[in-house]
Amino acid sequence: MDEHQARGRMIVVLATIVINISAVALLTIMPWSDWRTGLALNLFDNLVLLGFVARHRDIVLARLMLFGVAVGVSELAADAWLVDYTRTLDYSVGGGPMLWRSPVWMPLAWEIVAAQFGYAGLWLWNRYGTWGLLASGFLGAINIPYYEEMARRINWWQYGNCRMLSNTPYYIILGEFGIAMLLAILAKKVVGGTVIDSIWCGLIGGAGVFICYAASYAMTDTLIPR
Repeated sequence: MDEHQARGRMIVVLATIVINISAVALLTIMPWSDWRTGLALNLFDNLVLLGFVARHRDIVLARLMLFGVAVGVSELAADAWLVDYTRTLDYSVGGGPMLWRSPVWMPLAWEIVAAQFGYAGLWLWNRYGTWGLLASGFLGAINIPYYEEMARRINWWQYGNCRMLSNTPYYIILGEFGIAMLLAILAKKVVGGTVIDSIWCGLIGGAGVFICYAASYAMTDTLIPR
């Protein structure tokens, strides 16, 4: 029963990844896209994942989503740093209500990312060891920057004043490599832990996002003169 439920959990997590990639691609042909489409997509993801939790009484996925909420809330500090200190991130293109310096839906976006990449990365780590963990990092460095690349086209956010590959900063690509691995490592504690563990790991994850971005920004844009 546990193996069957784990398979179903992986299917629904991968399904949300595919849905998100497809939805973002479709939004590029919709010029009216703004903060509302970001909110709607993340609410839909929550509906799908929480529906699985309710239907199967899946404690593991419930913990991962709580973990994701804590990541999303604590990550707001990293966003504020990118907006106010580095001045490389601009959310004004999307409009809408804000939480500190981030769009109101941004904690939900990180909630979904943390649940997705935490669980998928943990699966790779358990199955392939260190190589699997590194693979999760490479997937993060490819998949998450996809959203960074498309965000400007669908009026969610944009970057500037830094070294970039097309519309994506080098420091984001490098930072997401470390973030994806960190989420997998923390997910191991979350899956086998308690509700309190999920919250603490989420807060650590949010701090880790800040550290990964700060270290990556230093390497790509501060330590090496432009």
